[in-house]
Amino acid sequence: MNIGWTTVANAVDAEKMARDVVESRLAVCVQIDGPIRSFYRWEDEVSHSKEYRLTIKFLAENTERLEAWLNQNHPYEVPEWLTVGADRINPAYKKWAEAGVSATASTSKPKKDVLRLSKLGRSYLRKHLYSEAEAAFREALEIDPQNAYILVGLGDTTREMKKYEESIAYYEKVLEFDSVNVFALRGIGDSYRGILQHKRAIPYWMRYLDCNKDDIYVMVRLAESFNKTGNFDKAEAFYQRALAVNNEDKYALLGLGSLYYKVENDEKALEYFDRLLALDDGYVAVLTMVGNIYRRRKEYEVAANYYERATCLESWNSFALYGLGDCQRGMENLDRAVFWWSKILENEPHNQDLLTRVGDAMLNLDRFDQSLEHYMRSLQVGFDLYALLGMSRLYRMQQNWVEAEKACLQILEKVPGHQRTLTELLNVYQGMGREDKVAEISRQLSALAHGE
Repeated sequence: MNIGWTTVANAVDAEKMARDVVESRLAVCVQIDGPIRSFYRWEDEVSHSKEYRLTIKFLAENTERLEAWLNQNHPYEVPEWLTVGADRINPAYKKWAEAGVSATASTSKPKKDVLRLSKLGRSYLRKHLYSEAEAAFREALEIDPQNAYILVGLGDTTREMKKYEESIAYYEKVLEFDSVNVFALRGIGDSYRGILQHKRAIPYWMRYLDCNKDDIYVMVRLAESFNKTGNFDKAEAFYQRALAVNNEDKYALLGLGSLYYKVENDEKALEYFDRLLALDDGYVAVLTMVGNIYRRRKEYEVAANYYERATCLESWNSFALYGLGDCQRGMENLDRAVFWWSKILENEPHNQDLLTRVGDAMLNLDRFDQSLEHYMRSLQVGFDLYALLGMSRLYRMQQNWVEAEKACLQILEKVPGHQRTLTELLNVYQGMGREDKVAEISRQLSALAHGE
């Protein structure tokens, strides 16, 4: 007789496995202990989780069949499984054990082809050979159409292939006869997330956490879905719940920081972003968001430091380059602002907002030719109100009243009654000495001011 040990994530899985393996007559007795705390190395970091330990007593001749059964039915993809042989056994107990498993030993022989094909399918899936994996799982399903392991394998494979509707159907088949199958619950949630149906994903992940309450991955997924569906409080709660399990989980820190950033709770956003960057300073998006917070506060030197760190990782990142330029503008270093913004235009030559912003900076530096060039480049892309306003200012500074007037009238043709344009046109007519036009525009501005 042998004794083996394995672990599962929760009491529901432990009791189900114990009952099933005894009912299959592969084991004589199964005892459950827990919860216990397991420590192990994962992705080169020490991690831990709560688990339940199963002690399984079985006849030595059933070893291969029991291991095959575990490979098909264990909730872990790679089950922990250790066995030892018993040195001494009470003869009466051994006789009782042999009698208990002999009645249906001949009927419990695993379907070797199904086992071989399911292992092959999983092997292909791990290697990202999805078509081959799907073919292997489908062949196995023809032999055993109610096999949860194979149905989940097909669900996982089609989900990786982004055939989400198919994957949902496979997971649903499993849940029809095994409502707490954690792989199907997690997979169907991910599939609904894949088609952006977050409200439908949420209940499956909630059911999953009822079985596997310390799974940080699913907690973060739930938080993301609650955020997508506008439920800030629940999103915040699940991110915090994930951090209660592991206060250094990068995805939870990123999610919580982003959540607070979105609602402009800058102090809390900085708290979680700083914790994340202390663990890993390679998050470009986080560096730019922190830069944005300090830029909003007009702490330009601090903001610029974060943007520069981002550009060291991604020299082409337009958010960081724009932030650097805007910080220099805030510190009245327009030459440096133009330097950084021009780097964006190297990759985005048709960016109208930036072309106009550079045009404005050049105008303030009295570089009229370069300013006009950028305004014209924007207008070649399409109508640009602010480029035309800038051109009017430029022409007015050069006392080219006709062109200044023309630029303003182009705007008003598209946007009648635009207040800032009317104010600019008033300045143009004052420069031209057109008192009649000055009076006309003044009346229009007065009417706008009084809401007429």
